[in-house]
Amino acid sequence: MPAFFLKGFAIGAVIAMPFGAVGMLCLQRAITSGLRVGLLSGMGAAAADAFYGAVAAFGLTAVSDFLAEHARLLQMAGGLFLLGLGIRLLATKAAPKPAEVPKRRYAGAFVSVFLLTLTNPLTVVGFLAIFAGFGLGRLDAKTAEATAVVAGVFCGSMLWWAAIALGGKFLRLRLLARLGSIRRVCGALLAAFGLWAVFFAA
Repeated sequence: MPAFFLKGFAIGAVIAMPFGAVGMLCLQRAITSGLRVGLLSGMGAAAADAFYGAVAAFGLTAVSDFLAEHARLLQMAGGLFLLGLGIRLLATKAAPKPAEVPKRRYAGAFVSVFLLTLTNPLTVVGFLAIFAGFGLGRLDAKTAEATAVVAGVFCGSMLWWAAIALGGKFLRLRLLARLGSIRRVCGALLAAFGLWAVFFAA
């Protein structure tokens, strides 16, 4: 069983490492809103990766077929969500200090990144390809083996997002005077990611 967990761990880390819109968002939140918000944002991404890992590990073809059929709609939704986040960051005048972040913001940090990551149906294609390379994702796979793989995917992905959040905290301590500029740059980049996703979905 440890071998399946380690395979899942490697897959989760590989899937999470490419630095895109989700990575930018988690880093920005860790810098401007504190380590806890950054970690919860990363946990949302790791949970979504675990969901896609479960689709691949348990051979849930109905789910993967649904995602493939609605790929364009999901990409459009994700792009609009990113665009909205970017505009919101650009319009925000001041970044809250960690102590001032309301509790509902913590739940929102997790849910928003979880949904954003889920709207990228190409992720499941990547999981299916990597699982095939590792000899996983068989329809006859045992439940315990598949569960160990999914747990490994979550842990491997979460390790990467924790590193991103800690990096954001490290930068926050050195860039306190420039948080406003960082927020605006991240907002512009997220809006650009969103426009790119909407353009290609359309």
